[in-house]
Amino acid sequence: MRILAGMALASAVALTGLTFTPAAQAADRSGAPHPSTVSPYAPTALVLSVHRGNAEHDTAVQRAVTLSCLPVAGTHPAPRAACAELNAVQGDFAALSAPAPGRACTKQWDPVTVTVEGVLRGARVHHVETFGNTCLKDAAESAFYSF
Repeated sequence: MRILAGMALASAVALTGLTFTPAAQAADRSGAPHPSTVSPYAPTALVLSVHRGNAEHDTAVQRAVTLSCLPVAGTHPAPRAACAELNAVQGDFAALSAPAPGRACTKQWDPVTVTVEGVLRGARVHHVETFGNTCLKDAAESAFYSF
C-alpha cells in the first residue's frame, strides 16, 4: 500500500512539474522567498487602496482595486497595462509614480496615500506612496496608479 501511495505521489509530482526541495522552500527572515527560488511565473496578486491623508491608516479606504498578473485579471481599470508597466520596472512601485510630462496640477496640499499589498512574483510586498493631492496621483505617467 505504501509503495502504491509513493508511486501516486511521484506521478503527481511528475505530471505537475512540482519539486519539493529545501531550496524551493527557502525564505529569508522577512518571510519573502529567497531570490534564487522566485520563478518568473510566480503569482502576482495585489490589492491597491487609496486613503485620504499622508499616513497609511489616517482615514478609511476611499477606493480599492485588485490586480493579478499571469493570468491578467482584477478590478483594476487597466489590468493588462498595469501588469506590463510593473514588469517593465521589475516591481519598483516608486518608479511608476513619476508625473507625466506636461500635466499641470495645483500645489494644494491635500495628500492621498496609495497602499499596495500582496504578492509580487511570489514574494510578499507592502508599499506606501503618498501624493500631494488627487491630481498628482492621477497625473502619474503610469496606468498602475490610475484607479
